[in-house]
Parts: sequence; C-alpha cells; structure tokens
Amino acid sequence: MAKIRTAVVGLNMGLQHAYAYHAAEQAELKWVVDLDEEKAARIAKELGCSYTTDWTSIIDDIDAISLCTPHHLHAAQSLKAIAAGKHVLLEKPLATTEEDSLRIIRAAEEQHVVFMMAYIVRYLPIIRRLKEIVENKEFGEVFSAQCWIEGFLPPAPGSWFSRKATLGGGVLFSHGCHYVDLLIWLLGDCIRSAFVGTNKGTEWMEGEGTAHSIMKFESGAIAHLVTSWGMKYKEPPALLHLHTPDALIVLSAGMTSIEVVDANGKRTVFGPAAQLPENQGTNALYQVRHFLDCIVHGKTPETDGRDSLKSHQAIWNMYSSE
Repeated sequence: MAKIRTAVVGLNMGLQHAYAYHAAEQAELKWVVDLDEEKAARIAKELGCSYTTDWTSIIDDIDAISLCTPHHLHAAQSLKAIAAGKHVLLEKPLATTEEDSLRIIRAAEEQHVVFMMAYIVRYLPIIRRLKEIVENKEFGEVFSAQCWIEGFLPPAPGSWFSRKATLGGGVLFSHGCHYVDLLIWLLGDCIRSAFVGTNKGTEWMEGEGTAHSIMKFESGAIAHLVTSWGMKYKEPPALLHLHTPDALIVLSAGMTSIEVVDANGKRTVFGPAAQLPENQGTNALYQVRHFLDCIVHGKTPETDGRDSLKSHQAIWNMYSSE
C-alpha cells in the first residue's frame, strides 16, 4: 500500500509532528513548512524531505497535513486544506471562536476527510492505562480530581500569544485545554464550570496567565484545575490526583508513573517500577499513528472536531462565568 504523503506547517510545535511522520510506517514526510526559511531548510535536510515557506503551493503534492500555527490562523488554514480534500491534524485549539470551530467541523464532515485535533496527552500509553483504571473502576469510582499544570513562559510582550484576539483567551484556553479535555475524557461530559483568572505575574499577557477552574461532570464527580504560565519555581505534588472512596490514584507530574494509595499502602501500578512500553521516539508518534490509521481504515478519530469541541465549550463557559 502506498504511504500517505504528509506535510507539517509550523515548525515550533510542529517539529514533534515532523519527527513522528518521519518515524511512522504508514507515512512519507514530503514537506516541512515554516516562515523561517532557514529553519525549514535545516529540518528538511535532517529528515530528508522538501521545504517551503508557502504551504498552499504544495497542497496538490500531499494527502494529509498537520497545521501547527498560531491559533488565529487555524480556521482559514483548516478550511482551505479541507476544501482541497486533505486530511487534517490540527494543533489545539480548534479556533479562537465557537463559530469558526463549527465551520471547520462542518466542512470536514461535508468533505468526508479525516479531521483530528492534536490532543497529544490522550494518546500516551500511560494515559490510556489511566483511562482503563478509571473506566473499569479498578480502585473504585472517582468522585474528585485535582490537576496542577504549573508552567512558566518567558515574557513575550507583543507576541501573538500575548494577545487575547490571536490566542483565543489566556493560558486556560491555550494550554489548559489539554487537561480540561483529559478530565472530560476520564470523568464524563462537563455539566457546570467556572473559573477565576489573573495576569498578575504575567502582565505581558492580555488574557489570564494563571487560572483556577472548577468543573462538575455528568458522573457526579468534581474537579479543580490550576493552570499557569507564570510559575518560574514550582513543585506540584503531581499532575493529577483522582480520589475514590477507597483509594487515591496519582499521575506523576512528569506523566511517568501511576501510583495508588489505599489500605494496602502505596504502590506503582504503571511506570518505572512496572513495565513501560518501548520508547517510540516522540510522544507525538502515538497520536500521528492514530491519525494515519483513521485515514487508512476510514475511521473517525477519537479526538475529532465534535469530541474536541466539548473542552472548548467548557472553557468558554468558564470565561463567561467570571
């Protein structure tokens, strides 16, 4: 079977995509695209593909494309690629507005192309195992979750990600969406949400640089999510705590292990003390393989547009609550 011809647009976040396509058995990385021609040329030489600064010029030479560009460009670029009949793997978020997000979703459905959101966290082996633990109630049913995403970005006043109009909001929308999506995937659809945010400590941002959010899910569980780009020094207790009546399930801050604390003590159920899957190169390879598999077999991605929209809607509801 012929390999799927792919291109990656945007070589900051998209660099992981490029390495993943290069490593994936079902793909041929044909093109890398970046406005920085020197960077594009360097990556193309390393990966043995072609490069350009204009992605529209190579649209007829590919079957699928990863769009890893600033958020305010997602709608126009996705719609153009979909109209050309290309399968699209789009870095989060869908778009900066619900209206544009729905336009992308409808266009992909009408064109019968595979459209997938790059919610990379969901596809990691450790997160797949965590999903099994929660779904199968191996240690009881989760009723409460706490998630800490403590990060730091060097101040970048005037950049596209400093402005609400081009970022789509603040840190919660740009980065926290991964973990809002994860919580929804683990605990069910979000039925109520609220947040408070501040740009104190990240005054270079128009939107919030730190957010505290609360969510309630259809399962009855509740969650608290801390997200920040202003925490230069941090020591979070974990990435995620999940409480059941009989146990505490802990996803480590580096997503390297899952531990359980219960009446039998503390033990590792996935991670260094258990058996980790063989290293596949980059974390993006797991999601890229799923994307390619959906193209080959005509399947709907787990993180298609409509599924991914749930996390966006929860965040928009949070913003309207403040």
